[in-house]
Amino acid sequence: MKNNKAHFVAFIGVMLALIFVLFLLEGAVLSPLGMTACILSLPVAIALSIYDDWKKSFIGGTLLGVCSCIFCLIFASMYIFYANPLISVLPRFFIGITAYWTYFGLSRLFRNSKRIFLRESVPAGIAGLIGSLTNTVLYLFSVNIWSGDAMGALTQILQLAVSIYFPIELIACIVLVPVYVAVLKKVSRKFIKTKIFVEENI
Repeated sequence: MKNNKAHFVAFIGVMLALIFVLFLLEGAVLSPLGMTACILSLPVAIALSIYDDWKKSFIGGTLLGVCSCIFCLIFASMYIFYANPLISVLPRFFIGITAYWTYFGLSRLFRNSKRIFLRESVPAGIAGLIGSLTNTVLYLFSVNIWSGDAMGALTQILQLAVSIYFPIELIACIVLVPVYVAVLKKVSRKFIKTKIFVEENI
């Protein structure tokens, strides 16, 4: 049991570092263009939330929120308002939860399909879409609530819907989440569960 927890903690540490590096990369490349899309980091967070059981569904979004908070603290002169955990972390807690149950329900629906694409890729892709929408909607509501303009969130959401980066983020999640889920399942099975099984039987 201790080995199980140790390997899991190590795995989460690696994923936190990966999401943070991707978040920094996105910030460095997209900020000068006036964009803040999580094109790479959000799909990783969603995939991390749905590849295993429901008890871990909150982890991916929470890690993304923590990375966002740290990023805003590092670049405090520009983003200090968004470093508030109630803005950067709390809304993202729910990303994986909505994505997981979407993935779970669709996986059950298509479980008897003979096509792997329909059994695995379609549920993961739609879960990526739901996770991305959850991130955007709840994040904007949190920003506007704490800035004293709760009704402004709807206006911002409508503006984002016709912008460039929001569709790009949605497409990235739809395309990349199935790929990341497949990779995470292989990594988990090969390097975590297998190693634990071997150590417990030595």
